[in-house]
Amino acid sequence: MELKKIIFYYPDMYVGGVEMAILNLAKRIYKDYDLYFFYRSISDLDLAREFNKYGIMRNIANLKPNDECDILVYCSLWTEADDQCSEIQAKRKFLWTHAIIPPGGNKFYHLPTMRKIDEIIVVSEATKDSIPMKIYCGRFDNKIHVINNILNTQEIKEKSMLPPPDLKLAQDLNICTVARLSHEKGWLRIRYLCQELQKLNIDFKWFIVGEGYTREHLHRIHLMLDNIPQIQFVGKLLNPFPVVKQMDYLALLSDYESWGLAITEGKILNVPILVTDFPAAFEQVSDDYNGIIIPKKEYQYYKDIVQRIVKNKSKYKENLKDFDYEKINEMSIKHWKEIFDGKEN
Repeated sequence: MELKKIIFYYPDMYVGGVEMAILNLAKRIYKDYDLYFFYRSISDLDLAREFNKYGIMRNIANLKPNDECDILVYCSLWTEADDQCSEIQAKRKFLWTHAIIPPGGNKFYHLPTMRKIDEIIVVSEATKDSIPMKIYCGRFDNKIHVINNILNTQEIKEKSMLPPPDLKLAQDLNICTVARLSHEKGWLRIRYLCQELQKLNIDFKWFIVGEGYTREHLHRIHLMLDNIPQIQFVGKLLNPFPVVKQMDYLALLSDYESWGLAITEGKILNVPILVTDFPAAFEQVSDDYNGIIIPKKEYQYYKDIVQRIVKNKSKYKENLKDFDYEKINEMSIKHWKEIFDGKEN
């Protein structure tokens, strides 16, 4: 029996959350479907080799006039690539979006690509709620599917056991943030929390794993944080898990997130979470149970929050010990296959 041909299109492939989401899905379904991964540019040959284990990588520039597939999955909306992608003859077209729409960002969903989309897949209820449904006049009613990203839990645990980079851990408290160094990731909040922690006269460290897309981003963030000696910039790591595993907390203090993949990875490694109160955070973190949900703008509460951070780290870790993401993986894979096989109502 001939397998269904599925094309995933993501224009600019780096080593980021979207790429890992596509790859992790591919690892679970490649035996059931004929998978292709189209891109415009790719930054890492190792990433390309990894994708080629589960399908075929192709540059969109090499698109053939007769290219066709059963299902085309847009993993992003990029206007400059719309015309090229529209040349692919697909029986069904999906948008798989990892982007939550911040206030005032609705123009994102006015792009011409949306007229070509049959159904939408999102990674959280918060992402679904952010879509301005009224502008589609009911077109996507019952055609938006919430599917949490698939994570290779065993691989994460195995990678966490590899030798970590040489970090000088603090005696009392160690926190890390794994994130792109861009403005929406909440670096000012890290500064304020560190200033409150300094007042407690404890030995603590805050490690930042990641890099920025531009020198301007890096320069601004370093200006904000370089005068805090407890902060250490680790840089980009293809395997951040040995660092995360050593931490008392993983912190993601963003203005907004569609899901927050780093949160899930931290929970898999039994590391409590510090997270800001963007809507998707409440789908992953229970305040004062497996971490702390921190108000984005109400800095007057940060003094009390750091007291909780120091006092309750053992309690939160204990509450995470039975966390099992494989159950969520199984539900997500089932949902994807139902969509691809046309079994959904």
